[in-house]
Amino acid sequence: MPAECAPPEKVFWVYVSLWIANFFSPLLYSGVTTILPSVASDFNTSAATISLIVMLFAYSQGYFGAIGGRLSDLFGLRRMLTLGFIICFITLIGLFFSPNFFVLSIFRLFQGIGTALLISTSTAIAVNITPLYKRGSILGIMTSASYLGASLGPIIGGAIATFLTWRYLFLFLLIPNILGLILFRNALRLEWCTLDGEQFDTKGAVMLGLGTGAISLGAGLMSIYFSLIWLVPFGFVLLAFFVYMQKHTKYPIINIDLFTKAKSFTLGLIAMMVNFGATTAFIYYSTMYFQQVRNFTPLMTGFFLLFKSAAQFGIAPFSGRLADKIHPEYIVIAGLILCTASLVGTAYLDQHSSIYYIYATLFISGIGIAIFHSPCTVSSLRDIPSKDMSVASSLTATARSMGILGSQIIVSLAISHYLGKQTVNPETIPAFLQSMKFSFLFMSGVNIICIFFYCKLAYKIYKNDRMDIPS
Repeated sequence: MPAECAPPEKVFWVYVSLWIANFFSPLLYSGVTTILPSVASDFNTSAATISLIVMLFAYSQGYFGAIGGRLSDLFGLRRMLTLGFIICFITLIGLFFSPNFFVLSIFRLFQGIGTALLISTSTAIAVNITPLYKRGSILGIMTSASYLGASLGPIIGGAIATFLTWRYLFLFLLIPNILGLILFRNALRLEWCTLDGEQFDTKGAVMLGLGTGAISLGAGLMSIYFSLIWLVPFGFVLLAFFVYMQKHTKYPIINIDLFTKAKSFTLGLIAMMVNFGATTAFIYYSTMYFQQVRNFTPLMTGFFLLFKSAAQFGIAPFSGRLADKIHPEYIVIAGLILCTASLVGTAYLDQHSSIYYIYATLFISGIGIAIFHSPCTVSSLRDIPSKDMSVASSLTATARSMGILGSQIIVSLAISHYLGKQTVNPETIPAFLQSMKFSFLFMSGVNIICIFFYCKLAYKIYKNDRMDIPS
């Protein structure tokens, strides 16, 4: 398949367009998150209500990330990536002209669909057009694009909201959107569908949507209406029914056998969910810590977090390249250890922590995430058959979205327990620091469990390598 996907002279531009897609999606998320206070002020909306925008975006991104792989198999990867760019284009214009909070929320919901298609299909296309021995390097470059977008988002969003108005951020984001679409359509002109002629499981899609919707709604609203926390376990019950349906349907959205036959795939998804959830909580708590505890300006906070993202951007390509030379599981373990160390270190921040200590925790976190991500993706997709590659790639995006929801639940529970309904102010800073400590130590414990299972997998690989060495 790789040979027919694009002429050799245009493969480079395919990679460039995929790099833009991976850069654009996190830029869209982090940049918009930065301007939410300005949006709340313009529409006279409470901070708790404005957080629904984050929840709606995470829900649509997680849901369509899960079914995006199946849609790509049926209708074509090229069509789905193009559709992702088009949806983002339309919603960016809609967001710019939104007259009220309700309309803004609807466009943001649909924008999550567009970014889900971009993330899931770009990974699948990159894997399909790249030889196995170069896959880690390419995925590392794609990962660096995501980190660059995530790091520039707060600075770009904050600058535009400060010197213009928040609406102009959406006009600015049209630039990478249009550029990526034009490059991709010109560079990749052929289409491929791996499951042409099969049917789409509508009932399964509805059940999956209800399950993820209940979890998202419960996680997003529990900080406002704690009684709605029951939606989270109810959502998991619906997802259990979804799994049962997938095992008994002819054309499932997700091939459940992937999780039982490819153990590295299952472990990789869990590790991605845990690690990305911890990263999301890290960014949230760090932002609150810098602005509410240390009284830094939003721009100063953005530059502090840029230090962490710079480490991710600089190291991610090298970790991907290293994953092409040695077993990626070894690198994943190193990344998880560094991420755990940074979480433990950040858990013990206080009002008087040294700036150098803060820099150290940010730098270690950035290195750990950069080392972890690309090798984990390579390890997860290594044993996946080509016919299931689109679905498997989309599930990696879904794992990251579910990690966001998981961290939102943990953070909301911790803040509700230690702060109740109080805001972060000089009197409640000790309680806020306690909630941060609990969240990070809890996530560190889950990370340690992932390290344990990856060590078991790495030891098994090591023994197999020893057996293959001739005596």
